[in-house]
Amino acid sequence: MSDSENSSDTPAGKPAPCAGERPDKTFRNPAPFLPVGKYDECNDCSGKVISEFAKSFDKSARRWELIVYPSLFAFIILAMYGFFLIFSLTQDIRIMASSIDPQMGFNMGSLSSNVGMLSNNVELMSTHLEYISDNMETMSVDMQNMADSVETMSSKITTMAGSVGNMEKSIQGMNKSILEMNVTMEEIGRKLNNLTPMAQNLQGITQAVHSMTGAVHAMSYDMNGATRPMSFINRFMPW
Repeated sequence: MSDSENSSDTPAGKPAPCAGERPDKTFRNPAPFLPVGKYDECNDCSGKVISEFAKSFDKSARRWELIVYPSLFAFIILAMYGFFLIFSLTQDIRIMASSIDPQMGFNMGSLSSNVGMLSNNVELMSTHLEYISDNMETMSVDMQNMADSVETMSSKITTMAGSVGNMEKSIQGMNKSILEMNVTMEEIGRKLNNLTPMAQNLQGITQAVHSMTGAVHAMSYDMNGATRPMSFINRFMPW
C-alpha cells in the first residue's frame, strides 16, 4: 500500500492519526492502528509526550524540593540541638564527677558493713516475728477460751440479776419490818419514859437496903464482941 492510497483514505487537510490516538468519529471507516515511528506525524506526537513528561517531572521535582529542603533544614536544626544536649550532659556529668566526695570509697565500705548489720537485724527481726506469730496463735486460743468464759459469766450474771431482783424484794420486805420495829421501839421508849419515877423509887429502896446492910454488919460486929466473954466463961464452967 502506497502513501497516495493512504492519503486518499483520509480527508484532505488533516494529518493521519498517531499511534494510541482515537480516530475521528466523523469517519465512517476509521483508519487501522498504525505502529509508532512509521509516519512523520508520530515524531511530533512523541515530542509532545516527552515534553509533557519533562514538565511533569519538573513539577514533581519542585514538589520534592519543597518537602526535602525544609526537612533537611529541620534535621540540621535537630542535629545541632542534639549536639547541644550531649554537650550539656557531658558538662553536667563533669561537674557531678568533680563534686563527688573523695572519701566515697571509705563511705561505701561503711555502707556495705552497715547493710550487712541491717541484714542480720532483719533476720533477727524475722525470728522475733515468728515468735510473735506463735504467741499470737496462743493468744488467739486464750482469747477463745476467754470468750467462752465471758459467755458463761454472762449467763451467770443473768442468773445473778434474777437473784438480785429477788434480793431486792427481800430487802424491801426487810425495810418494812425494820420500819415496823422502829415504830415498836418508839412505843417501848415511850413506856420506858413512863417508868422513870419507878426507877427513882427503886434507887431510894436501893439506898435504904445499903443502909440496912451497914447496920446488919455493925450488929454482927457487936454480937461478936458479946460472945467473947461467954466463951471465956464456958472454959471454967463444968458443963
